[in-house]
Amino acid sequence: MQRFRIFWPIVAILIGVFASCSKDELTLPSKVYFHFGMTPHSDSENDDLKAGYNSAGQPGPISFTIDKGTLVISAIEFDGKREQGQDVYFISDFPAPVVAKLYEEGTQAAVDFDIPQGIYKRIDISLHLGNGPDEMPLKLEGLFSRPGIGPVTIRFEYAFDDIISIRSTGNGANQDITLRKDQPSTAMVRLDAGSLFRLVNPAVFINADIIVENGQNVLQISNNNNRNIFNQIAARMNNAFTVVFE
Repeated sequence: MQRFRIFWPIVAILIGVFASCSKDELTLPSKVYFHFGMTPHSDSENDDLKAGYNSAGQPGPISFTIDKGTLVISAIEFDGKREQGQDVYFISDFPAPVVAKLYEEGTQAAVDFDIPQGIYKRIDISLHLGNGPDEMPLKLEGLFSRPGIGPVTIRFEYAFDDIISIRSTGNGANQDITLRKDQPSTAMVRLDAGSLFRLVNPAVFINADIIVENGQNVLQISNNNNRNIFNQIAARMNNAFTVVFE
């Protein structure tokens, strides 16, 4: 009996030590790098576009591509729910807005965070869009060709400060996201241009107003020009972004 009285306090101490070590492990940081890119969209295979109609009913070849974009981010908000350990929340404090050239998958400054390691059951990322010194929060560009005027620049301009909330996923069948102290991770933020433009009726592009900018024809889609198209595209903003942890 005496031996049991000595043994149980030792077990309790060991359990306390192991629990403390486990708790400390969950506070160790894992490096996460944020990258930004886009999936281009081409509607040259759309049956309505291949038909080549315009407001006058004139036939002709039509093509439509969005393959360039710029995103300006003033802050990134991280909200993670872990399987073990406390949940993790923070918002970045950038000295200046991050300008991401989506078509190049590059930014003017590295974007990375030290995030407590662990198995995350859920990670929500919120992108705070904000104006840079010479850029608007989101700009997408490409080429549009329609009968009578040939190829012109098409440009979608989103000039509003806004917050885009995205539910992140893991890179694999298991949707849990594991961050490890000894293995850096990448959070790939991607905008799918097709998600924004694919469901818009091609006829509205064919009949859109064209402006002249620096001597060049431009199909500008903004809150000031072609607002009917702008509203359709802007309404799908939250559906167009994904974040995948790799």
